[in-house]
Amino acid sequence: MERKSALHDLLELKKPLGEILLTLDRFERDSVPLVTLERRHVASILRRYCDGDLNRHDVERWANLIVSHNDIDYNSDAVVREHLMELALPANTHLTRERADKSAVALIEGPTARAVEAAARVLHHEALRHGWWGKYKKTYDELAATDPIGKFEFDGLVERMLIAATQAEIGDDQ
Repeated sequence: MERKSALHDLLELKKPLGEILLTLDRFERDSVPLVTLERRHVASILRRYCDGDLNRHDVERWANLIVSHNDIDYNSDAVVREHLMELALPANTHLTRERADKSAVALIEGPTARAVEAAARVLHHEALRHGWWGKYKKTYDELAATDPIGKFEFDGLVERMLIAATQAEIGDDQ
């Protein structure tokens, strides 16, 4: 239980990284995820960076620690994974406070992986029903099972559509 608590401290960066590392170093690493990195965690770190509570090095070090722990799942949400990998880059010179703020907002307001998949299923089903795919007849589940890259790309397209729809709703057409 203490290990899981320490992993939560890392996700939320509740304590200084050095202190969290000392606690985590007392435990053997496990390949089974005990906790999941969520959008809110990444958004919180980005907000703290924007507020000046953390510097670029802190953010990079935090992201690298998350990536290095197999007991933290961050792969279940493509958006979280993408942000995390970008933050983990050495000397991330692209991370400005303005960009971090926009990323934090996008993480919070963007569609969840569940919403993207639900919308992708509807679009795929309607495309098959209307014959938009031509001779292609695979269901969404068959696509997922036989072509994970195709599913990832299709879901990415749907996600961009959902983001564009949200931006149109709030009047932010960037």
